[in-house]
Amino acid sequence: MKRSFIFTVIITAALALPQILPAQGHVYMYDTGHPARPARYGNNNHGGTYFGFRFGINATEVSSEATYLESSSPRGGLQAGFVVGQQLAQRVPLFLETGLMYSEKGGKSDYGGDFSYNLNYLEVPLNFKYMIYFPQPRISIQPFMGPYLAYGVGGYVKDFNARQAYHSFGDAEDQFKRFDAGLKIGCGFSIQAFYAELNFNVGLANIGHDMFDETHNRGVSLTVGVNF
Repeated sequence: MKRSFIFTVIITAALALPQILPAQGHVYMYDTGHPARPARYGNNNHGGTYFGFRFGINATEVSSEATYLESSSPRGGLQAGFVVGQQLAQRVPLFLETGLMYSEKGGKSDYGGDFSYNLNYLEVPLNFKYMIYFPQPRISIQPFMGPYLAYGVGGYVKDFNARQAYHSFGDAEDQFKRFDAGLKIGCGFSIQAFYAELNFNVGLANIGHDMFDETHNRGVSLTVGVNF
């Protein structure tokens, strides 16, 4: 699946999502008889709900007990998508954020040659965020943690010595399973509508075919975007 097609699907879904989800009431109110406050923890008009676009870069490795799959250095990749967040309790600034991301992962190996693993996923995060809000000048710090689910949609393993390439996902011993799942831990920062975050992702699912020598994705991501 080509990168341009995946980006088109993500952007189309992001634009349609606000039309599908119903508008939410404001989270915090003045005393009885006064109008509702704007949302305290976001730059939006939906009270406890916000939407956002995200774009960033990954630095990832394949961590494996099988020597021939273990990365010797990280690989860079892109990520892009959209998110939606919902406040979980009226008087606590705890949010659940999910969405859909296209994420390029993988790694590089020098075991028996020069290899590059290109593993491209569609990923659904489920992050629990606690928002620490400063009214002036509308800044928030947002530590978060949560699981993610991902499905491999494309990519190649490149053997530069032999000048050969084959699909990353398949049933062969030197290929990878499509399903991945793991944990994200990080912290976001927003000022006005601008948003940035740094997160670490730890794969917990075995993406290799060997049941004894397990293989996992590992990496760090830097992401920027806007919330509305």
